[in-house]
Amino acid sequence: MQPISPSTADYIKSAKAGIESLEYIDDLIREYLLFRGFKDTLKALEEDLEGDHDKGFHAEKIVDELLGMATGLDADGLLEYWKYLSYRFFSHLSPKYHRTTRMFEKRLIRLFLVSAVNANKREKIRQFMDKHGKALGQQGGGDWIPWLGLEYVDEPSLRSEFAAHFSDDWLVSLKSALTDFIQTVFPAMAVPRIMLFDKDRREREALQRRLKSYEEQLNGETKIKALELSCMSSALVEDHIGGVAVARSPNLNPAAAELEADSIAAIDQSLGVIQTAEPSSMLKISQEEVFLEHNSGISLAKFSPTGALIASYDDECILKIWSPDLTSTAPKLKNELDFTVNAMAWDKKHAHLLYLYDDDGYLHTLNTNTNLMSRQLLLERRHPWIQSMQASSASSTLLTVCSSKPEATSDLLVHIWDANANKTIASKRLSPGAESHGVCAALNHNGNLAALAFNTGHVRLLDTRTLETVASISTKQKGLCSAEFSLDEDSLMVVTETGGLTQWSLRKDSQMTAESSLGIGAADGGPVSADSRLDYERVAFTPDRENIVIAPKDQCLVFNVDSAALTDTMRRHKGLVSCVDFVADRSLSASEDGTIRVARYRKV
Repeated sequence: MQPISPSTADYIKSAKAGIESLEYIDDLIREYLLFRGFKDTLKALEEDLEGDHDKGFHAEKIVDELLGMATGLDADGLLEYWKYLSYRFFSHLSPKYHRTTRMFEKRLIRLFLVSAVNANKREKIRQFMDKHGKALGQQGGGDWIPWLGLEYVDEPSLRSEFAAHFSDDWLVSLKSALTDFIQTVFPAMAVPRIMLFDKDRREREALQRRLKSYEEQLNGETKIKALELSCMSSALVEDHIGGVAVARSPNLNPAAAELEADSIAAIDQSLGVIQTAEPSSMLKISQEEVFLEHNSGISLAKFSPTGALIASYDDECILKIWSPDLTSTAPKLKNELDFTVNAMAWDKKHAHLLYLYDDDGYLHTLNTNTNLMSRQLLLERRHPWIQSMQASSASSTLLTVCSSKPEATSDLLVHIWDANANKTIASKRLSPGAESHGVCAALNHNGNLAALAFNTGHVRLLDTRTLETVASISTKQKGLCSAEFSLDEDSLMVVTETGGLTQWSLRKDSQMTAESSLGIGAADGGPVSADSRLDYERVAFTPDRENIVIAPKDQCLVFNVDSAALTDTMRRHKGLVSCVDFVADRSLSASEDGTIRVARYRKV
């Protein structure tokens, strides 16, 4: 698959924003028509909006219309509306999507036939087959052949070829998949210029950022030239990290000394030297709130990709979807699940989808817009224990790492799952080469590279398209519990259970480029206590990878990555922290006491 060009991706993003603000644009047009006195035109516009077949580009409303026609046994209306959607939207898609549109048409027809059986109106099946049966029977593959005689089958729900279509799960899955498909179609449409009003604003902002960058670069070059003129007699020496230091002359006046200090900073910045005394950015908590959403200990909690929602799951198998913003109008969802959730991840491309992995190897997909859930059997029974689950930032792809035993990871199954297409992309059994008691995973920005960090100190880099090992790193550090790619993806950062933080180059023979300690041990330098040891769920890097949040015991600590300096702390919970997360400018910590704390940050 060819990558989307920046211009195409920018257009799709602008088109999506335009579609989401369609009601606002309609209001603008109404105001304009009233201002111009075009009352007849305004009346015609209102009539067209009332009979809008596009449903305001709301995928949920379109799907409800289709399913309503199918279950209401309106076969002619169903086929006519699908024909309209095909001409209006689907015909403009890439040919690779034609098979998908035919698949959904087939499922809608079968929903109509199943609904006719359930309603005991088999004459509707006869009327439909008299009109369309010949065309269906001529379709390739022969999978319509059993359905042509459905009218005459007693209790078809008990027959293996029909049973799945009579289940509630099948209908829920159809609705969820069809909604997601239509939602991806709209942003790919060619839209009028009025709907791209947001594009010009973003282009202006990009130009302003480039101009500011050029100004900063010019100022830096000016300072370097000033340094050369003022320090001709000064001796230059290399320091131990490859930067440049100036031998200070006793004859320099205060103004020259100030210029010298500024110039040294400019040179260090141009050479990429890390200023350990002044970290690149430090986070300070500007606001902190506590939420009492649960009555029992919380085991999992995750921000949605935008940070607008939080999904939290407790020891009583209660899953809640809620907003930490008191002014939010998003509906609060509560589900009492009949299965145990061992891992949770949001779809980063479709922010309304939440993936839940249970202890029987099933992957459940919750549509938070409709509160409907579907499930798929993801893994074989020999590897039921989930070790790590990661969602790609570039597609609806999931990486899962499962083991055959609860703690030991000598026998692993690595799985890449396409949640959109409900199919496996790649699957491979993997052995770390030594008995390990844990493994964590990380994905790069496009999901093509995965890092598996084993508790033994060994790290493997996998190509997620084939699951072949492309590189390995031996950190010689025991107790690895978290890994994350740097923002430029030139290095990998790993964290140990005792707070060790190291950075490893992915371009220079896997050399260690930085090492520090986050200092979570005893005050006297003694060993780290058992409840202070970190695990995968209690470590979170900020999106810019400049800071890290960890949670030993009952409190969240915020550190700067470059300097390992503690920059702030959240308030303590009454119980141990079970998980942390970070998105945009806020973090959360969930505790065994049933509380969730959410903090907002500012950079200083």
